[in-house]
Amino acid sequence: NEGNEYFREKDYGKAVIAYSEGLKKGCEDAELNAVLHTNRGAAQFHLGNYRSALNDAIQAKKLKPTHLKAIIRGALCHMELKNFSEAMAWCDEGLRIDPKEKKLVEMRAKADKLKVSVKAVWHLQCLLPALNIKLVHEPSNEEEEILDGLAEISLDGFHSDNAMGAKVHLDADGNLNWPVLFLYPEHEQTDFIAAFYEQSRFIDHLMVMFAELPPWDLERKYLPSNLEV
Repeated sequence: NEGNEYFREKDYGKAVIAYSEGLKKGCEDAELNAVLHTNRGAAQFHLGNYRSALNDAIQAKKLKPTHLKAIIRGALCHMELKNFSEAMAWCDEGLRIDPKEKKLVEMRAKADKLKVSVKAVWHLQCLLPALNIKLVHEPSNEEEEILDGLAEISLDGFHSDNAMGAKVHLDADGNLNWPVLFLYPEHEQTDFIAAFYEQSRFIDHLMVMFAELPPWDLERKYLPSNLEV
């Protein structure tokens, strides 16, 4: 009760101490200990101690595997720690208990989206130095709290003497050409077209690119008949 009072007063440091004292008493009631771990984890979370909060969520879940509050807290910790795959796994575990739990449904969708975004940014960071493309960090409203800003591509870095010779330019007939980068973040793969002619269509390029199945497409999703633009 003392820990709960401190928590309601938002004195999370004292709440952590109070819950810890409760756990030190060595009570054999597994459900009570699960609640104490969950509550201490919540206090740690509000203090920004996400790893400690996660450890409490793990302990609470061991004591009571169906403790939904502990599972939600653990998923939230993984989100803050940017462990999006683990966050999805915790969400899945909770949704097996309650398939309609709104927090878990929304969190899983967000984690899935951010996991793909992180892969895309990571792959771009590896690829762009060779292309001499400038990477500008501009946080989006939706994701800035989690990723501190995902990257967006600026074409300012394209010029005639970059490593790939890629540039936005007008040809002799006055037609615009520009570089195009295709991302397949779920496979950590990319394709690069140095000069995309303004009169050409994306589907024409895709039909050529995927005339043969790429070796990384084990699920055969990138068949020409499946491609839409």
